[in-house]
Amino acid sequence: MTRLENLAVARPVDTASLHALDCSAGDLADVMTAVSWAREFLAEPNPDLGRKGPVCPYIRHSLDERLLHVVCREDEDCDSYELRSTVRKMKRRFAELQNQAGRQSAHLVSILIILPRIDRISADALNKLHSRLKDEFVAEGLMIGQFHPECDAAGLWNDHFRPLQAPIPLLAIREMVSSDLPFLVGDPHHAATYLERFARGIPAHTRRFMVDRLVPADPNARGECPVGQSRPAAQRASSDQSPPIERRMTVMDEAEMYRPPSTGAIG
Repeated sequence: MTRLENLAVARPVDTASLHALDCSAGDLADVMTAVSWAREFLAEPNPDLGRKGPVCPYIRHSLDERLLHVVCREDEDCDSYELRSTVRKMKRRFAELQNQAGRQSAHLVSILIILPRIDRISADALNKLHSRLKDEFVAEGLMIGQFHPECDAAGLWNDHFRPLQAPIPLLAIREMVSSDLPFLVGDPHHAATYLERFARGIPAHTRRFMVDRLVPADPNARGECPVGQSRPAAQRASSDQSPPIERRMTVMDEAEMYRPPSTGAIG
C-alpha cells in the first residue's frame, strides 16, 4: 500500500478504529480533540445558534450509527497535490460508504479529513482549498465544508455565532440535503444542481420566489446574485429569454411543501 493510499483510509469513529489510524501520537491527540468537538459542539444545541436543535442535526445519528469516518493527513501545505488527491479520493470513498450503509442510512454517512499540521493562525489557505474543491463536490450532490480555529463565517441564524470554528483544522464531506440552499444560493451553477435535486418538492410560488433571487441578470455569468435582489422587470417578462434554471423549474410538477432550512444545515 502506498503512503497516499495508507493515509486515505477512512476509519469509523470509535476508539479502536481511531487508534488504528496511521498518524503520530501528537496527530492522534488532535484527531481525538476534533472528534470530541464534533460530539460536544456540533451534535449539541447551542444558546447562540439562533434556532432549536443541535448545531448539526445529523451528526449525532452519524456517530451513533458509526457512519462518521475520519482521515488524518500530515500535510502542512493546503496547496499540496497529495492533499487535493486525497480529498478527491475521499469523494469516491464516500459513495462506497453510502452503498455499504444502505438506502435508509446513506444520508448519515460523513467523512472528516483532519488536518492537524496546517496553519492554525489564518484560515485563508484552507478557505482557498475549500473554494477550489467545492464546485466538483456540489456537482455530484455532495457538500464539503471547512472548519478552522479562525474561520470567521457567521451562522445562518445569528451573525455573531461562528459554527465553523473548530479547535483543529478539518474538511467535512456529507450528502447535500434540502436545507443546504443558503450555502449554494450565491453561485448559479451550485443553485442549478440544488434545484435539479430538490425542486420537485418546492411549491410553484416558492419556485418563482427563488428564481427571482437565484438567477443573475446574465444567465451565463458565474457570480453571486444576492438574496433579495431581483432581476430587471424587462428580463422577468421575457419568457423567450428564460435561463436554464427557470425553464427546468417551470416544467416540474408541484409537490407537497418546501422544507425550510431548520434541519440539516450547520449553523
